[in-house]
Parts: sequence; C-alpha cells; structure tokens
Amino acid sequence: MNKEKKIRVIKRYQNRKLYDTENSCYVTLDDVAKFIKEGEDVCIIDNRTQEDLTTLTLTQIILEEGKRKKHLLPLSTLKNIIQSGGGHLVDFFQKSIHTVSSISSVKDEAEKVIDKIKDEIEDGGIFIRDFISKTHDGLDEVSKKFEDKVKSIGKLTNASFLKSEIRNLMKKVEEFEKKIK
Repeated sequence: MNKEKKIRVIKRYQNRKLYDTENSCYVTLDDVAKFIKEGEDVCIIDNRTQEDLTTLTLTQIILEEGKRKKHLLPLSTLKNIIQSGGGHLVDFFQKSIHTVSSISSVKDEAEKVIDKIKDEIEDGGIFIRDFISKTHDGLDEVSKKFEDKVKSIGKLTNASFLKSEIRNLMKKVEEFEKKIK
C-alpha cells in the first residue's frame, strides 16, 4: 500500500504572519523549521496572490538560524554567492549533495561488509576461518621463499668457497701476466 505524503499548507498574510491550515492556528518560522526537521513537506502560499513562497520562507529560516549560530556559512562563501548572483549557491549545494551521496554509498558498502562479517560469525565464522587459513598459507609460502633466498645467499657468501675461488682467479691472473711478459 503506497501512502502519499501529505503536504502541510501554510498561508502567509500581508502582515507576514503564517497560518497553518491543518491545525487552524498561527505558526512561527521556528514551527515551520520544526515541521521540516520532523520530515514533513510544507508549502507556504501567499494568501492574497496565491504565489508559492516556500523557497523564500525556507531561505529566511536558514538566515534566522545563521543569526543564532553566528557562522552558518564561511564569509568567503557568502561573498561568492552574492558575486555570482546565486549561481554559486546552486553549485555549492550540488557539490554538497554529490559528496553526501558518495559518502553515503561508501557507508552503505561498509555496512554490507559488516553485515556479512556478522552473518559469518553467527554461522560459525566459516568465512573468517577460511580467510585466516589462506592468510597463514600465504605467509608460510612467503616465509619459505625468503628462507630459500637466504640459504642461496649464504652459499654465495660461504667464506671458504670464496677464498678458494679468489685463489684460483689470482693464479689465473698470474699465469696470464707471465704469458703477456
């Protein structure tokens, strides 16, 4: 059953008062912000002209929150927004949305891995035991290759072997020198 989300209609009068048509009472900007934070969809309509003032009102809420928090956006960002006629603001939010979606997808993937590990632990840890076993096998193989290389280097650095080779070379050099003379 697909339940459509109801939009809370708020009328704005010429005296700037906001009237919640759902509860038949006046509301403040803070009330509208609370509705939005609770996940409600709101639509602010000018009572006289029927013009949609939602964007303007939400911007006003952001500005009010900025006054309370002192630094909602960095000064340089605010200057860029004014200089670009608002185009920079659109770019800023599009980049923010893209960044949030990228972070969200990484978070989703991490949660999938964590869920898989939890499932494996509940199933007796077959995946984890297999992973650890393969890791140990890989380490054993690397360790054996390393030992073999060390042994082969040890054979090359065997002092008595090298001394006899050097003596043989020296003899050959002496013989060669004699022939040259």
